[in-house]
Amino acid sequence: MKLLSPLGFLLESLSIPTVSLSRELHVDASLVSKWKSGKRQLKSNSIYFDSIVDFIIDESEKSNHQILSKSLSEMFPMDELDESDDLEPFVRTVLSKNEMLNTTIPNLTSDSMKHCIKVSSYEQNEGRRQAISKLLSFAEAMPSPGEIIFIDSDEYEWLLEEDDFAMKFCKRIRDLLNKGFKAKFVIHFYSYKKRLVKFFDKFNILVFHPNIKWYYHEYYDENALHFSQFIINKSISLLGVSTSQNSSTTMVFTDSSSIIKHWSMAESLISYSNELFINFETDRCREVVDYVSVIRKRGTVYSYLPSPAFVSTSSELIHEILTDNNVSDKNIERCIKLNSSMKNMVKSQYHGLYDVPERIVYLFHLEELVKRAHSSQFVSCSLSLMSEKTIKVSKLQYSRALRELVISLKKYDNLEIVLVSENDNVPLPALPEMNCWCKQNTWLIQMSKDGFRISDEVSIVNATSIALEKSIRMVPRNKRSKEYVIPLLMNLSDELENEFNEIF
Repeated sequence: MKLLSPLGFLLESLSIPTVSLSRELHVDASLVSKWKSGKRQLKSNSIYFDSIVDFIIDESEKSNHQILSKSLSEMFPMDELDESDDLEPFVRTVLSKNEMLNTTIPNLTSDSMKHCIKVSSYEQNEGRRQAISKLLSFAEAMPSPGEIIFIDSDEYEWLLEEDDFAMKFCKRIRDLLNKGFKAKFVIHFYSYKKRLVKFFDKFNILVFHPNIKWYYHEYYDENALHFSQFIINKSISLLGVSTSQNSSTTMVFTDSSSIIKHWSMAESLISYSNELFINFETDRCREVVDYVSVIRKRGTVYSYLPSPAFVSTSSELIHEILTDNNVSDKNIERCIKLNSSMKNMVKSQYHGLYDVPERIVYLFHLEELVKRAHSSQFVSCSLSLMSEKTIKVSKLQYSRALRELVISLKKYDNLEIVLVSENDNVPLPALPEMNCWCKQNTWLIQMSKDGFRISDEVSIVNATSIALEKSIRMVPRNKRSKEYVIPLLMNLSDELENEFNEIF
């Protein structure tokens, strides 16, 4: 552990020799050494203070201020630095502090580094898992959340081949995201895309997480040499190199110059990649629904919901709910129009191409369905999002929504409702506030309290539909039958109606 004064910390970060500053100030090098070690305090009213600030800013320009920004980020929130084009005030604030700073950066190498670039390497997939684990440990030790970049050209084979590690990796990434970290994941996959389906099976909860931006870079020729990058907040960088013969090396970089170059390379690659999801404002929801409705391809429509989405119930029920919640006439009209668009989308599915009905499957969380029904206050996620305020639903209104489902279930042979229970051990994303609609081979729409997004990238769409279909088949056949579902929904509807009548 090495303690330095604020001046010493900045000089070390920028690799500025003591003698360089002493020559700039025309003072003895021993004075600069004392300032660095803290044996002598550099005060803001010193005749040298302004000259030192100017010298540090000038030296920082050699790296386009990226190294200085990275060093300052350890003491200031990233948002403050990102919003400012001038680092001088931050440098003045740091130099004015009368405290010693620890310059030991937690690193992944076995020896401390001086003035040379030191690289540790980890071999094969097992080594990459070790390096990634330590990378995540570094992120977990950071005092404030930052940004994560994962670019993998090996279809995450190192992650998929070890189930226990994959499960822990998923949890650790989720914990970091819940702390406020942001992440960018780039997926490279080949034409057969088998590993992408497997990846979705294991990490669908990350695919749908709002704090991750997903990108894909598709190619159909298997390259002999693959490069991968994994970076945490311009602080630690892993560079992976592998061949198609499953031989890989993962190198760890902790020097600022290399990391910043790697970060720039990663951002450049991301700029050439395609976004897996496109985010939309809520006022464009109807536009998106109308767009996907006119794309006519055969395929099952899956609706994955914790409970009925009230935005797709009858217009009369929606109007009543929104009126009870004092929603403006303008917003009510907007929700009714969206409801009409969603009905048209479902109607086209009921009749199908050339009047051949196509399958529609609603997947509900049984426990969530019951829990929300019996909660003292139920809030509709879809209506709240569309009306831009919290929308409460009464027990009687919830009861009517369930009865509408039963009517549709009896009317249409191609409509299925699957009640997924926790006891079924079905590997679906455990996001209770998420609504998801997926048209096989065509599109995927995700709606949550943060907004909604759409993907028409066929691989991720089909990976989603495959995962949902596999989950459906894991539910016992008798629990998927209409003979099982209809009485259960009707009983729940009756219970809600009785509870409502008891209150009023």
